[in-house]
Amino acid sequence: MTKSLIESVISVDEQEELHLVRLIILLNILRGKKQTVTLELATLSKLDFLLRHPVALERALSHLSSKKVIHLSEAEKNNIESKMLYFRYSPWSASFRRLLVLLEARCLITWNLVGMKVEFSLTNVAEDIVLELSREHMFVEIVEQSKIIKTQIFSLSNVKLNEIMNRAISDVVINY
Repeated sequence: MTKSLIESVISVDEQEELHLVRLIILLNILRGKKQTVTLELATLSKLDFLLRHPVALERALSHLSSKKVIHLSEAEKNNIESKMLYFRYSPWSASFRRLLVLLEARCLITWNLVGMKVEFSLTNVAEDIVLELSREHMFVEIVEQSKIIKTQIFSLSNVKLNEIMNRAISDVVINY
């Protein structure tokens, strides 16, 4: 039996490897030349959400009056998932925590608590993987969008980030 398009999309979304790749690329970009990046889990979850849903990132950049532009296909703008972002968004989703546990279990990241924040490091294996992935054409957009997130959004205060997230998600649900 062949899969329908919807079943195919669902099966791709459930492939943890794609989410793990996205997250280690983001962590690598956020840490820059430093060995670690320290941030609250909720902040990392929000940044990852923007990377996972480029239409929300586009709206967030618009609210920041950023000159950075993301190129979205019509399929990305008009997919049914965009309309459901408001209901899927949660900085404390179990799936996000699961991704962090899987990254650590696969010896790709290490972490330490620093007060209310978490200090993340990539292992040498993860650094090698990210280097290889950054050369692959299919991950170029994730790398570029991660860089935009770092330069335009990463330094925002929690209050400002929450405001931008709420406005961006509401805009997507209403306008797309």
